[in-house]
Amino acid sequence: MAKHLMTDELNRRLVAVLQQEGRISHAELAERLGVSRPTVIDRVKRLEAEGVLSGYSAQVSPASVMKPCVAFVAVRYQSGNDDALEERFIQALEAEPDVLAAYTIAGEDSLLLKIVAESPMGIHLRLRRIRSLGPHVTTRTMMILNTYFEKTGPSPFVEEG
Repeated sequence: MAKHLMTDELNRRLVAVLQQEGRISHAELAERLGVSRPTVIDRVKRLEAEGVLSGYSAQVSPASVMKPCVAFVAVRYQSGNDDALEERFIQALEAEPDVLAAYTIAGEDSLLLKIVAESPMGIHLRLRRIRSLGPHVTTRTMMILNTYFEKTGPSPFVEEG
């Protein structure tokens, strides 16, 4: 690739609009950006193909689906050098409907999970389930008391400074 897609100002503006309004039509997007609809369609397809845009989804409030308790869980486990065992553990976590995200992290812990539940007891039950999914799993939990904001991704614009 001659130049990275996000060095292009139009691509950055396009991504910024899509971050705020993922359901906007190509026609409306073209009008807002001052370009033709075919240009927008081509750019969106290319951004998707290159992995800049990795999907479109509805953001669902945990409270709106009766799961207002949110927690971040630091997970420590021992897989040794058994990649297959580690992969099975990650797949088991992914299959859990109330585990919303899993991140590999640096430090003493192995993963950071974001989980939801209907109550503190629900968090407790999910933690027990998580600990049962892999070898020698321990957890540390941080309950979320209030969420001020969540962003849909990093800004596509280069910060001046």
